[in-house]
Amino acid sequence: MQSQTLNQVPQSANRYDDDPILRAIVTRLLPKPMLPKATHIFADMGRFSAGPLDELASLADKNPPQLLARDKFGSRVDEIEFHPAYTAMKELSYGRGIIGNYYGTGKESFDKCKSESVKFVQGYLFSQAEQGLYCPICLTDGTAFLIDQFGTTEQKQEFLPHLTATNLDRLWEGAMFLTEKAGGSDVGAVETIAKRLPNGQYALYGEKWFCSNAGAELAMVLARPEESRQKGTKGLALFALRRHKPDGSLNNLRIERLKDKLGTRSMPTGEIIFDGAIAELVGDVASGFANMVEMLSLSRLYNSVASIGLVRRVLTESLAYSNNRATFGKPLISRPLVRATLVEMAVELEAAMNLIFSISDWRGKQLAGEATEEESGLLRMMLPLAKYSSARLAVRSASEALELHGGNGYIEDWPLARFYRDAQVLPVWEGTTNILVLDAIRAIIKQGCHEAFFNFVERANVCQEISDATKELKQKLKELLGDTSSNSSAHESYLTRHWCDRAVQIFQATLLMQNASDERAQLAAENYMLRYFSGDKDSLTPSYGAHAESNSGTLLAISKAQP
Repeated sequence: MQSQTLNQVPQSANRYDDDPILRAIVTRLLPKPMLPKATHIFADMGRFSAGPLDELASLADKNPPQLLARDKFGSRVDEIEFHPAYTAMKELSYGRGIIGNYYGTGKESFDKCKSESVKFVQGYLFSQAEQGLYCPICLTDGTAFLIDQFGTTEQKQEFLPHLTATNLDRLWEGAMFLTEKAGGSDVGAVETIAKRLPNGQYALYGEKWFCSNAGAELAMVLARPEESRQKGTKGLALFALRRHKPDGSLNNLRIERLKDKLGTRSMPTGEIIFDGAIAELVGDVASGFANMVEMLSLSRLYNSVASIGLVRRVLTESLAYSNNRATFGKPLISRPLVRATLVEMAVELEAAMNLIFSISDWRGKQLAGEATEEESGLLRMMLPLAKYSSARLAVRSASEALELHGGNGYIEDWPLARFYRDAQVLPVWEGTTNILVLDAIRAIIKQGCHEAFFNFVERANVCQEISDATKELKQKLKELLGDTSSNSSAHESYLTRHWCDRAVQIFQATLLMQNASDERAQLAAENYMLRYFSGDKDSLTPSYGAHAESNSGTLLAISKAQP
C-alpha cells in the first residue's frame, strides 16, 4: 500500500475550550450566575487533561502498582507501591477539588441542585486522559456520600475531612468492597460475617474477591451480622472499615494479591481477606444493602461519564489522525467510508452526552429535594439504561478508532491501545448489561417509572416518527410484562433487552431534537433519526448515508482543535 508519511497529529490545548458540544450542554444546564466559577473549573481541568494528565496517565499505565506484602524484617505490611506518575495524578486531581469542591464549604460555591452537573463535567474532562484513577475518585466520592447521608455525627466529623481533602497528606481515598467468589453480581450471596464486639464495633471475617482501589484507607463493606436471621440482601449491614488501626498497624486484613488486569492498570484491584478487621456500622443494621444501593447508583453515573469521556477521546484522536494521514495520494478524511465511521461515532456521542448530563441534572435536583416526581422516575429508570448503553458504545467506539488507525492503533506508542483495553471494564463495572436491563424492568414493575418516561416523550412531541415508535413501545411493554402479579418470569425474557435498547433510542432522539440549538446539533438529531427511525434500520438506508455524507463537514466540526 502506498501512503504518505504521517504528519505530526495536533493535540488539543484545552479539552473544554475545544468542545462545542460540551459547552452548549453546560450553557443549557447551569444558571448564568454559576457559569464564571464553573467555567474556570472546566477550563482548568481541560488544560490539565490535555497536558500533564495525559503524559502521567501513559506512564502510570506502563508501570502498574506493585504489592509489597512484607517488609525486610518479614513483618506483614501489605503496602502498595505506586509509580510517581500515579501519585502525581492524585495530587493534581484531588488537589483540583475533584471531590472537595462538592462537600463542606466547597459546595457553597454552587447552586445546590447543579453541583452534580459541575462535578460530572469536570469528571468527563478528566476521564478523557485517565480512566484508571477515575475509579478511585468515584469510590472516594461514593464513600463520602454514604458517610454524609447515613453516618453518625462522629463518623462525619472523623471521616469527611479526610475523604474530601485536597492535600494528599490528609486524604483518605475510599473504596467499596462487595464482590465475593460465592456470588459475583449476586450481592445477596455475601458470606463475610460481622461479629459484634462489646464496644459496639464489629469484627469482620471473610474474603472479598474484587476490591477496586485495594489500598484505600476507608472502605464501605457489606457483611452479614452474625445475629442476622435474614437471607439474601435483607440480611446485610453496611460497615466503614479503616485499613489501619489508630496506632498505624494494619487492621487485621491482608491483600492476597493484586489482579493482573486487562485495563485500568494504573489502579490497584485486589483480593482482600478480613481476619477480625475492626469496622463501624453505618446507618441502621437492617438497611445495609438499601444504603449501599445509593453508592452503586452514583458509581453507575460515574461509569457512564467515563464511557462518554472515552468515546470523546478516541473520536478526537481519530479525527486528528484522519485529517493528517494520507493514503493512496489522498487525505484519509476524504474517504467517504472513513467519514461515515466518524460521523456515526460523533452522532452517537452527542446523543449519549445529552442523556447522561440530563441524568446528572436530575440527580442534583433529587439530592437538593427539588426534583419533580417525573424527574425522579426518569432518574431511576434511565440511569441503568444509560450505563449499559454508554458502556457498550465506548467498547464499540474504541474498537472502531483502533481499526481506523490500523497498525498504529494496535501498538502502545499510540493511546488507542490503552483506551481499547480500558473500555472493556465499562460494561462490567457496577452491573453488566443483563443485570442493568433487569434493574430497569424492576423499576418499571415496582415503581411505575415507565410512566415518567412516556410522559416526558409524549409531552415533548418532537415528531410523528417518535410518537409512532413510542406507541409501539407501550404495546410491547404490555406484551412483555403481562400480569406482573403472577410469578411469571416474562420480564426476564431476552426481548426485554431489545425493549430497553429501543427506549434509549427514543429518549436520546427526543433530547437531541429538543436541544438542537445550532446547525450542527440539528444535523446530529436528523442523522440519529434517520439511523433509528427511518424504516428497517438493519437494511441498507441510502437516505441516512447520503444525509451523513453531504453534511459530514458540519457534523465533524466538533472540535476546534481539528484543522
